[in-house]
Order: sequence, then C-alpha cells, then structure tokens
Amino acid sequence: MASRDVEDLSKDVLDKAKLVQRVMSEVGIDLLIYCTLRSLEEQARLYRQSRSWATIRSKILDLRDSGHGYLAQVLEEVGPCSGPHVTNAAPGESWHNYAEAWDAVPLIGGKPAWNYFDAKEQWEAYGECVRQSGMFWAGDWTNFREYPHAQLRLGNNPLSELSPDESRQSLTDIGLLKT
Repeated sequence: MASRDVEDLSKDVLDKAKLVQRVMSEVGIDLLIYCTLRSLEEQARLYRQSRSWATIRSKILDLRDSGHGYLAQVLEEVGPCSGPHVTNAAPGESWHNYAEAWDAVPLIGGKPAWNYFDAKEQWEAYGECVRQSGMFWAGDWTNFREYPHAQLRLGNNPLSELSPDESRQSLTDIGLLKT
C-alpha cells in the first residue's frame, strides 16, 4: 500500500515536504501530496502491470544475481497484476520505498491539475519550490519527466546507490522488511 501521510517520510524529507507545502501556500497555490512511502508489495504490483512474464522473470533473476533476493521474492510473490504502465521501478528501485520521495499535484479550484500544460505556472512553481528545498524534481529529468515526483537523492535507482546490505537495512529500519 502507498501512504499519503507526509509523516511517513524520513525526517529530512518530511521537513522539506512541509517547507514546499508552506511556500506553495504562501504564493497562493494549494498542493496535494498524494504519495509518500510506498510498500514493496505495492511497488511490485505497479511494476508488474503491463509487463510480460518474461520481462518480470528477467527482473527477478537480475535482482537475485545482484544480491537482492529479498526484493526478487517480493516481486515474485505478488502474483499476476494487470493495468496500465505506471512505473519502471521494481521493488527497492524507487526512493518512495525508502521514505525519500513524494508525489504531489497542484490543486486549482480544489481539483488536481494533472496536465502540466494546463497548469504550467503552478507546476513550474512547484518545481522551483522542490529545487529550493534541496530536493530533486523529476520534472527536470530529460529522459522521462515525472512532474509530480520529488526525491532527496539525484540517482534514479536506489539499488545503484546502496549495497544489498544497505538497502536491506534501510528497508528493515523503515518497517518494509521483517528481520
């Protein structure tokens, strides 16, 4: 399951999320943070959507081969999932799993302004607030822009930043893995 509660973010990221919300409010833009901490099972379900079994199996093997068998097990055990393509990140490959990312959307008249081009001024204000808070805004990415997404670290895949032991410990500390 994914959380909407900013209190589920790590302390440093929580402080930055509150700062972004406050500054956005001060400039007259309501902001809804709708995804913070995401469970490994939810990440696995989202990843499995729209993917063939061959692709999923390949990812499971890659995770095992890189020392992340505990993540491969989660991906395998959630079972078949259907739906639209949502993410390129398997379990453990999203900063949401480490409480270091959130997704947000500006509200116009109390309604989410999902389309960047229909609310470019509000989205750009959000991006500027994210950058000024010391976070990275995925609206700045060149290969795949994800306007709602903000994260603490620059790298797009935690498993390329953390060793298998560091990843496992972080996920255990957050409560997403049992010891």
